[in-house]
Amino acid sequence: MNRRNLTRITALLLTCTAIVGCGRSADNSTSSTTASHLQPTTTAATAEADPITWAVYRDVQTIDPLYAFDYPDNTALTLMCESLLRTEPDGAITDGLASFSRTDDKTLVFDINPDAKFWDNSPVTAEDVVYSLERHRDPELGGFYADSLVRVDTIEATGDREVTITLTQPDYWLDGELASLPGIIVQKKYVEAKGAAYGTTTGGAMCTGAYKLDSWSPASGVVAVPNDDYWGEADPRVAKITLKGVVDEAALTSSLIAGEIGGTYPPAISTLPVLEGNKAVTVTQGPGYATAALVISDLDGTLGDVKVRQALSLALDRKGIVENVFHGAAEDARWLVNPGTFASASETYQAAYKDSPVLEQDIDLAKKLIEEAGAAGKTVTIGMSSAIPDIAYEAGAFKTAGEKIGLEVEFKSVSADAFINFFIDPKAREGVDAFPTVTYGDYADPAALSATVVLPDGAQNYSGFDDPEITSLMEEARGTEDVEARAKLVIEAQQRTMELLPWIPTAQPNSVLVTNSELTGAVSSFAYMSAPWANHLGVR
Repeated sequence: MNRRNLTRITALLLTCTAIVGCGRSADNSTSSTTASHLQPTTTAATAEADPITWAVYRDVQTIDPLYAFDYPDNTALTLMCESLLRTEPDGAITDGLASFSRTDDKTLVFDINPDAKFWDNSPVTAEDVVYSLERHRDPELGGFYADSLVRVDTIEATGDREVTITLTQPDYWLDGELASLPGIIVQKKYVEAKGAAYGTTTGGAMCTGAYKLDSWSPASGVVAVPNDDYWGEADPRVAKITLKGVVDEAALTSSLIAGEIGGTYPPAISTLPVLEGNKAVTVTQGPGYATAALVISDLDGTLGDVKVRQALSLALDRKGIVENVFHGAAEDARWLVNPGTFASASETYQAAYKDSPVLEQDIDLAKKLIEEAGAAGKTVTIGMSSAIPDIAYEAGAFKTAGEKIGLEVEFKSVSADAFINFFIDPKAREGVDAFPTVTYGDYADPAALSATVVLPDGAQNYSGFDDPEITSLMEEARGTEDVEARAKLVIEAQQRTMELLPWIPTAQPNSVLVTNSELTGAVSSFAYMSAPWANHLGVR
């Protein structure tokens, strides 16, 4: 497992440990495949706003794109920094700091916008772009995103404002990565001057965004102010945005209602019904990229038989999970991936998703599969922590499901702090068949998450799952230019994935935005994790 996933899972665990009822709230769940109630963004502001505090679940630890893969750090980066390409609120990929073209299927040419400049008013050069991307490929730096550039052969400055990337083989997933954190451009001379301190409280940062870093200390948080000389199209109307960690859920809720905190993207919060019922705040749900699932970590044990995995999936009470873990703010699971990721070839994906069955409970069929597998009385061990409420709930739901169909289900329960070891330490997974997670891909495409799970070298493939048919489909999709043809390959891979169940999906969480009722203009989709979210934030 690479370091990027360690950070992601740490975020989820710390959040669930810090609050009660790690989940998202809404009045009702939905099985709609179009999710028309979900808004990718909120109405643009019309007036200037006084300084605000924006809450994150813990204090920001880094603003270096090499090492950010966590809600607080991503939120800080996307407030102030920009990528070579840009992810729009609806998930579409557009021009960012540069436009690009493919001269052939293995050559990408990026033309840097002539107006693009850093906070110090110096222009963004090809040298800066090459340097920023090559940092991810430097094994000495140990960044989180090296695998995103695995098909890259060379990155070269072919002009003052032109960069050419050559590939070892065609890669149409690279566009999405360069519109996310791997594509964030930093200033070469500044980073080299700061060295290892870059992205820390002492080293600061040098980016290109509509907000710029004003100050940063553990006591005051990350303070950003409008970049009055911003090169692009934006309207930064908030006088000052302070990103501050707020661990306590009750304190967060009361501060939002009192207006002491202007807004937040809670990875999980159980008091959303309270917030939704209070006129002092506005709650907006947007399309999500995340998936809640049971990770299958051992295919040599009881769950190595696909019929047992299918039976356990059929026996699961997913409605209980949506209600009690996500409080309704989740889509019903049909695939491994969240329908909020259907940004390209959306009609093709939506049609296939709609034609796929909702994962309903069917105890009788599950029992039949267990009988056919000869698995009655066999043991399944689930890694969990009773100290993390939602991990405990989901583990309990799988235990109930397994026992209803004749399996023996045991827990390997650890402390909240030790739960992370299931993801990072093979020794911790010894004797463990599965464990719960919530995770997401880098950009709005079903392949982004799926590739990490189903490919043999996938960053989140803990069991050694290897299906040649799925691998062939996914690798062909990666190299297919036509978006519709690529989508059909991913759909076929997704359908087979749901037959073989390398993971067992439970729900597809929505993105949630909570703001003071006077504020508007923030991105409300999960795109806030990879692209500017406050460029149009201000007062109604």
